[in-house]
Amino acid sequence: MWDTLMPVEPSRRAEYYDRGWWRRETFLDDLWRAARERPDAAAVIAYENGVQARKLTYRRLAETVDRFAGALLELGVGRSDVVVVHLPNWWMLSPLYLACSRIGAVVASVIPPFGGRELRHVLNDTAARVCVVPSSYNGIDYAQRLLEVAPDTLVHRVVMGDAAATGAVDFTEFFVNTKWEQRQRVIGVVPPGPDDIAQVVYTSGTTGRPKGVAHSFNTMYAATRAFSDIYQLGADDAVLIPHYLTHLAGSAYSIWMPVVLGGTCVLQDTTDMALLLDLVAAHGVTLVFGAPVYVMGMLAAQRGQPRDISSLRCLNTGSAPVPPQLVAQVREVLGVRLDSNFGMSECGAITITRGDDPEGWAAHSDGSPVDWIEVRIDAPPGEQVGRLLIRGASLCLGYINQAEAFAACLDSGGWFDTGDTARDDGRGGIRITGRRADLIVRSNGLMLPTLEGEAMLGGHPAVKDVVVVGYQDPAVAGADLACAVVVPVGEPPGLAELREFLDEQQVSVRDWPDRLEIVTELPRNAQGKVLRAALRQRLD
Repeated sequence: MWDTLMPVEPSRRAEYYDRGWWRRETFLDDLWRAARERPDAAAVIAYENGVQARKLTYRRLAETVDRFAGALLELGVGRSDVVVVHLPNWWMLSPLYLACSRIGAVVASVIPPFGGRELRHVLNDTAARVCVVPSSYNGIDYAQRLLEVAPDTLVHRVVMGDAAATGAVDFTEFFVNTKWEQRQRVIGVVPPGPDDIAQVVYTSGTTGRPKGVAHSFNTMYAATRAFSDIYQLGADDAVLIPHYLTHLAGSAYSIWMPVVLGGTCVLQDTTDMALLLDLVAAHGVTLVFGAPVYVMGMLAAQRGQPRDISSLRCLNTGSAPVPPQLVAQVREVLGVRLDSNFGMSECGAITITRGDDPEGWAAHSDGSPVDWIEVRIDAPPGEQVGRLLIRGASLCLGYINQAEAFAACLDSGGWFDTGDTARDDGRGGIRITGRRADLIVRSNGLMLPTLEGEAMLGGHPAVKDVVVVGYQDPAVAGADLACAVVVPVGEPPGLAELREFLDEQQVSVRDWPDRLEIVTELPRNAQGKVLRAALRQRLD
């Protein structure tokens, strides 16, 4: 599996070290440093269902990491083994990630919206030895789902909550309450090096099945610097990200970055923006990152009940276009500048708007490149818009078990094709102008894997032909809803019938169509490809 990744070319590797974009340390060194120098400082402050569930100081975080690491060793996890973490934004994420690092294992993070099919794919793809899930969350029985999809290669199912119901290992009893660190097994384990694999982040599967994006400690460290460098963050700063912390942005900027800084990760397991503002006020949060829909929620909550959020000095958004009025409203209601960034699971933030940009620039640009990423717009002669290519220190090492797919994105110079189109913004930055024709981005920033969805819908007996296309979400500017355009066999199916079929196939609710259109045939070009743009125009 790990031999399917692509090592960084030696001269570039040397450059990254020379320029300080990579380093000889790992996040474990940051943890131990903070535990020595700031033992009583808050490392993790976690809320569940609106109530503070756990607070870990750096001393306590370091102790918990050793305890969890001992638990993993007891379960037979060793160097380069994979531990799948399929959890909401709960307090144990930080110590679990770091515990995997402590024994040289690799954490594979999976966002809660993934369905059973995707989870099965991840478990098979990684040959994971351990998978950690909640017993239930948001009405979904994750423990039962894991029992049903677990392959033979999975040695242990670990459940947070009612583990006995499915015969799983009880997380609280085994990991939290058992003092594995006193048995000294962890002390003799040699920590990983900075070029070893730290995490595998699974994409949303926009071009088929989810891809396992492999990041080393150094590529992830470089990714964390997008916010910490631009905003000059330090040990006194606290970060709150309402997105899932098992995706790249949450992992990089809410799990790993605070440890690098010796700062504080504040987390909540809901998308309640009133609660988010309460936490900003209560814990002096300085940085919030969220998709535009979350920023809109912050505005509504602050208008409804003004709070003292004067600690907030950095507000960044991404994943969807930023409406101009949103920038003005943020300044007026929240009292801060709204920045935007463009990034992807393969490398974190690529571009970001800066303090010296014109007021409201986030509505017109996706920002200028971070120092360690080169950006190139490959446009045809005489054209301004072209393919967006990148290369640099935070670019991942590849897709596990999909070497050809990653290689297909690279040219001979090491430039990675993002699959997006862009133009120059006139200030040395970029403006994203287009996406892959089959890419659908929902208001929460999650992307719908259209090809996979079409394949599943095509299995319904009443569907002869089908394509899934995006159309404007009327509630959120710049966000998409999904429409299934179906050529039926006989009596056309209804939307509810198609959703029920997908549910039976354990497809994530996120990937269900919001709308159904029945047609007699799909428009195609001479090569037989569906003309998605024409369909989208019909839906507007």
